[in-house]
Amino acid sequence: MWRRWREMFTSNVTVAGPWDRSDFIALTLAVFITLWVFALKLKTFYDLGYSGDLFVNVQLARSWLEGRGFIQDNCYGNYLAIHSCFLILPLGLIAKPFGAPGLLFVLAASVGVTYFWATRILRLLGVDGRVAPIAAGVVLISPLSVFFYQEAGHGFEAENLVPALCLMLFYFLLQRRMIASIVMAIIVISVKEDAPIAAAMVAIVAGVETWISSPGEPARSRFNWSAAITLVLSFSAIPLLLTISWLQQPTMYARHSVDRLGVAAPGTLSSPEALFVFVASNIAHWLGSSVVRQWLWVMVVGTLGTVLLRPYYLVIGVPTTLIAWLMNRNDFLLAYRFFSTETLLWCVTLVGFASIAQTVSNSSRRKRTAVLITATVIAALAASAQLALVPWFARRAYLLCSTSLYSSSERREADSLFVRYRREGKPGEAVIASSMLFRYAHDRNLFWLNRLHGRPVPIWILGDSADPYVPFRISADTINAGSGIRLEDYSLLDRCGRFVLLRKRE
Repeated sequence: MWRRWREMFTSNVTVAGPWDRSDFIALTLAVFITLWVFALKLKTFYDLGYSGDLFVNVQLARSWLEGRGFIQDNCYGNYLAIHSCFLILPLGLIAKPFGAPGLLFVLAASVGVTYFWATRILRLLGVDGRVAPIAAGVVLISPLSVFFYQEAGHGFEAENLVPALCLMLFYFLLQRRMIASIVMAIIVISVKEDAPIAAAMVAIVAGVETWISSPGEPARSRFNWSAAITLVLSFSAIPLLLTISWLQQPTMYARHSVDRLGVAAPGTLSSPEALFVFVASNIAHWLGSSVVRQWLWVMVVGTLGTVLLRPYYLVIGVPTTLIAWLMNRNDFLLAYRFFSTETLLWCVTLVGFASIAQTVSNSSRRKRTAVLITATVIAALAASAQLALVPWFARRAYLLCSTSLYSSSERREADSLFVRYRREGKPGEAVIASSMLFRYAHDRNLFWLNRLHGRPVPIWILGDSADPYVPFRISADTINAGSGIRLEDYSLLDRCGRFVLLRKRE
């Protein structure tokens, strides 16, 4: 009986064959997905649907090309004191000439890359070339995946790139390609100080799957040295990246990451070493937290039930919840907390799909029908549960709806008013804007209204009197008192509906 069902719980890692028609179809679909996602992202950008982190990342990426130092922005200042996000540096080569749309294209390209490498991984796991593109597409359009890449309100996070990079790493690890695996692991690790957790999860899954795929071979042949070295590299990188960040001089707006935790008061942890001690002494609290309970449910429905074929990953994958528990902000599903889990979901789902496909192809008609019906029902129920997990605006993404809070008439009013700023303002002149109007200054010297202490006095003010974020509401005669801005020092150049344009008097 076990022999008949054993293939459902093991992998069949094959040798990658030459490209064929199905690979070119997957590549074509990946290019189409990239262009489609970019078009939707760009539409939301011009619909004034993004604020916050997209524009912070543009400044971080461009800072070293503009002589402002490495990983600097006008919101936090020395961002390296918060996060060791070195991957943002090469993105400056795109953000410098193209601004925010350049980063949106990078994210869209990562979605296409994720799809393509998911297809290649399925082929490597023995899935038929006609089935692999469909299976990868099913995972890509699942609600949790759509919500992850939608990144509503922000548009872009460097963490959105991690699943694509990790799937490339997963592919090389399954092939036991040492140099390629190390290079990809270093790239993943460079995203952020907790990105090594994602790399480690990929290494563990690859190591387990290659081990169980060849049960009759000697242990030295089954052991995946590439995965082991990647795992060691990942664990070693965490204290290194935390130390790099800790050695930076903090600023008023850029506190060290260990001082931003929700489970410990600022100043409680005096160093990265103290953080490790704190985690070790509170493991019981972590494992019993609501974050871990939510994660277990997410793992079951997020893998479309395929984690039931590899239940040990429900234990191995718990470290992906560490940062969400430490931050304690009830934001587990947001990209900057969820990216390690999203990566694990992809890996587990792909190996689970491959096992199901292998079982179906080698079974009798009766067994094949039973497996397909069971898998389809479980996947449908899991997808329905995913829909219940994600917010309403993620569900609207299937209808290709923008997340902009402005009507089309309001957007036309804003465009007609702030075109004057784009025409008359100089790129180096300091400008502040209401939270959803950052688009008009995405490639200019943009500052944040609530972070002006010790910063240059803004020359331009782009205001929205009904901004959804109340502290950023600006009208002709009212502004956040904590900003230090005196509106009597500014001239009202024009207004249109809820929007105003002001310039500092000479």
